[in-house]
Amino acid sequence: MKRIYLNENENEKDFIIERKEKQYKFPKLILIMRSELYRGMFLSVTEDTSNKVTDYSELSNKSFQILEYWIYSNQIKKGIKITKEIINELERGIDYFQLNQTNPNLFDLLIKKFNNQNQN
Repeated sequence: MKRIYLNENENEKDFIIERKEKQYKFPKLILIMRSELYRGMFLSVTEDTSNKVTDYSELSNKSFQILEYWIYSNQIKKGIKITKEIINELERGIDYFQLNQTNPNLFDLLIKKFNNQNQN
């Protein structure tokens, strides 16, 4: 992590996830903290600190926005309506990005929010 943090090239501090021809920049340090997949990728013994593009287009825009907000804030944005479809979609995204070990667990937060929305 020190190698990434101290890297003087600002362009190499970010990682790009491409979705449907749109690029989203994520600081590598945030991805390391949230994702087992990226932790392994960035902290491997190689000296490669490039900002390779990952193409991940399986999530809808709404689901990706939920995932993006959570990666940055560790929260689900207020006012977002959680549906069963979003939960199913995000479950695949959580598995892909290996976000299962994070605390709080995004999947648990989604279920809790979904249950709270549907208590009536």
